[in-house]
Amino acid sequence: MWAFVLTLSISVLACAAQGEDFVSNVKQNYQSSVNAMLVSQIQKELSASYVYQAYASYFQRADVALPGIQKFFAAASLEEREHAQMLIDYINKRGGHAQFNEIDLKAACELVKADAEAQVVEDTDNRRMCICSFVATKSLSSFCGDRGDWKDGLMAFEDALATERYVNDQLLRIHEHADAEKDAHLTHILEHHFLEEQVNSINELAHYVTRLRSFTKGTGNNYKLGEYIFDQNLK
Repeated sequence: MWAFVLTLSISVLACAAQGEDFVSNVKQNYQSSVNAMLVSQIQKELSASYVYQAYASYFQRADVALPGIQKFFAAASLEEREHAQMLIDYINKRGGHAQFNEIDLKAACELVKADAEAQVVEDTDNRRMCICSFVATKSLSSFCGDRGDWKDGLMAFEDALATERYVNDQLLRIHEHADAEKDAHLTHILEHHFLEEQVNSINELAHYVTRLRSFTKGTGNNYKLGEYIFDQNLK
């Protein structure tokens, strides 16, 4: 049912005025500003899903052929779409309102790239979101070099780690705002259904990045062999 993500662009626009199209007999202690942030977060979750779906497609290419990593990103894409659906359900449960428009893969990757650079996240060769640039219809302004020299798995998981950190940062902003608005229910939902999962995802991806980076160290060129074994363990 989610296959349309690859062919249709989806995004979310925030409600312009407080109470616009809200369900008054359901809405209680649910502010328009909170609704707008949740609507924006739906877009970010769907954007992450779109990025991961594109990465899954990349690793399924015959000239990349890393099925374990392809499987990982396909599952990650589905998980992000499920998060988006959870937020849509939550908005409707609280009497809120969301509208949908379009998502741009290039714009989604640029957001993650800019956030990663602002946070000075450790990077091995400063080639952030190069795979995203390769699969997007419009390339990013990024130094990527020759694709034959790419460390595909490492680059992808560094990108995924940056993406999850970005999404988590946005969730923390929503939690802070909801707490300021004394929206106890939303803070509870964020803590138990979103933030805990984000922390686990960030930790898992950090382990994967560390493992793949270890194949680039020492004498000899053993990265491709290490990447192959790593991929087999993900199948």
